[in-house]
Amino acid sequence: MYFLLDSNVTAGYYLPRSLGSKKACKRIEMIFDSVRSRGSNHFFYIPNFCIAEVFGVFAKYCFGDWNPHVRSKGAIDPRLYVKLIKQFEKDIHNGKFLYHYELSRYHILAVDLVAPVDHYFRISRSIKKQAKPMGTFDHLIIAMGIHLAHIHTPEKICILSADDRLTAILRKCKSYIPRNTLKKLKLDIAAEITGKPFGPNIFPRVLNLKSAKDQELVDIFGGWPLEIRTHKKVYRYLKV
Repeated sequence: MYFLLDSNVTAGYYLPRSLGSKKACKRIEMIFDSVRSRGSNHFFYIPNFCIAEVFGVFAKYCFGDWNPHVRSKGAIDPRLYVKLIKQFEKDIHNGKFLYHYELSRYHILAVDLVAPVDHYFRISRSIKKQAKPMGTFDHLIIAMGIHLAHIHTPEKICILSADDRLTAILRKCKSYIPRNTLKKLKLDIAAEITGKPFGPNIFPRVLNLKSAKDQELVDIFGGWPLEIRTHKKVYRYLKV
């Protein structure tokens, strides 16, 4: 499988406290450590702007002790901050572990296949979970997934995230949407611009590591848990 990584699960691998879900932390740890140790043979893409976001997360937890998120979870020592950025730099250098995926015009155009759906459908009607549309970066992640699905086929591409809105909207895009709604959202115009008629078959698969059932993991990875071979442990806060 080819996986496109959201910044939240990527940062959560190196600095688990930033993710906020123990289940997602354990799962991303197993996935990354399995691939790193060659226990499984999957490939990781990470958008270039998500790389910037991960570095930003490290900085927030080192220098932002005034931040409510940091106060509730605890700041990190500057020495740990240096180790985290060095390990992350090593992992993205020349695509050694994470392949730096550049933003292109195709991805920007494909946002028109995602943004109207995100803004139109509320998805959650819970008062506690007030529905809010995604930001542009999340639209771009899905748009990048559309382009990778064109390259590798939709069945071989999966977005890994712990973002409820992103995963819910992507599942909505992959479900049946009435023709009159597609027309109302001007998705016929987006299809002309991108050359991709809107439909479930243009979108990648998606996995919410925070809420996915074990069977979903089996369906994506071909088996769960994943094999982790003996290897030199990577320095991460979880193992300190």
